[in-house]
Amino acid sequence: MNVRIELTGSVVARTGTRDARVAVPESATVADVIEKLGEKRGPQARAGILGERGFRPDVRVVRESKDATEPVSTRSTVEAGDTVRVQPNA
Repeated sequence: MNVRIELTGSVVARTGTRDARVAVPESATVADVIEKLGEKRGPQARAGILGERGFRPDVRVVRESKDATEPVSTRSTVEAGDTVRVQPNA
């Protein structure tokens, strides 16, 4: 399935990317989406979002689906058509 990932603010500069579509398996998590982004756009994309124990403390990640927008963890699952938005933690 395809999932879109969008990055905003200082996260764009740190990762070197603004948005991408990635293909992940049906049981994929947000961490899987970010790993695929790293494979597609380079290791700096992953490192700009993930730390050793989950998300970096300076980012906030939400999932936007057709029904809602909600904060997520690295273990949260995604569905086809979702957008994972990564933004600076205000």
